[in-house]
Amino acid sequence: MRIFPILFFLLYVAPLSAQSDFLKDPDIVWAAELEQDWIVDVTSLEAEWDSGITTLKLLRTSKNEAYWSSAYLADLVFQAAMNGQLPVFKDPLCQQALAIENIYPGKDTIVTFDPETYEEKKAIVWVEPMPLYEFKAWRLRQVLAYHRKDARWSTTVEAIAPLFTVKNSNGDSIGLRPLFWFRPDNKRQNLHSNHVVWAKQVVNRGPRTQLILDDLKLVKVTDGFQRPMEHQIRTLGNNFKIPFYGHDNEPLLTDKQRQEMISRTDTVVTFDPETYEETIQVVHNELNASQVRKLRLIQNWYWDERKHQLSICLNVAGALIDVLGNDGNYRYTMPLFYRRAKGK
Repeated sequence: MRIFPILFFLLYVAPLSAQSDFLKDPDIVWAAELEQDWIVDVTSLEAEWDSGITTLKLLRTSKNEAYWSSAYLADLVFQAAMNGQLPVFKDPLCQQALAIENIYPGKDTIVTFDPETYEEKKAIVWVEPMPLYEFKAWRLRQVLAYHRKDARWSTTVEAIAPLFTVKNSNGDSIGLRPLFWFRPDNKRQNLHSNHVVWAKQVVNRGPRTQLILDDLKLVKVTDGFQRPMEHQIRTLGNNFKIPFYGHDNEPLLTDKQRQEMISRTDTVVTFDPETYEETIQVVHNELNASQVRKLRLIQNWYWDERKHQLSICLNVAGALIDVLGNDGNYRYTMPLFYRRAKGK
């Protein structure tokens, strides 16, 4: 029997430290904390789409070829941390420095039994690190903010941690815990740079990463902006100098298309089965901001080999609307429009 020790220290959920220069921006009228678990290391490119992932760049270099067994962020981060090139911390505020070799790879206790002497022996061995299999996901802590002037969203990253499986004394998995924390930055990187060796685009398409705005923990709200989507929808219908994009984030919406989103006139035809009479009725549908409760984020993640730095930046934020059937029951969720981040 193998006994697997729990390699993790206990972590409290600390408040984000974003009440800094980022939130002092007077144009930010609403901001909320986000903590989400993302899977970016997928075993095959074919399986990426279902996880909301698109590979933008993979570059093998003389510096990383020794451990480039597969194109995984887990390997890149682990090697940088083990070599002392990436500072790692015990806590999500990144204040308590940590020596990664003290917690990973860990020790494993091997129990053997002699059938002749009935003697039980224990031996402690070191476990070979396998981050590409053992880093199951990434816990990202960031702040989402809404800007009044140009009706756009932005994010600032506070910390990120690889998630590791915690096992009990029988070797059974009992959950995921952060192994260590480190600080990414928010700088948009140049994909053509030879220093950027790994880049992915991630979309919170899955139910677990979908953002329901009313459920988020707010850290800043200006009076009148408790529901920022109301302001963005008013901007969509009134300020045509600010660009909005269609449901696939590609076609620029025309003024007419935007007006039709806000107020649409439909013709409804009903049929009386007894009199065989058709009735035509004109119905005016106004877009209600309460119907637009969810937000889709499209972000780019980059790994800079020279700086040993992970960068995460927001590309686009999309307003999602729930589509109901004729019976009033939920059918599916679809993007209504997209607003691109600054610099996109």
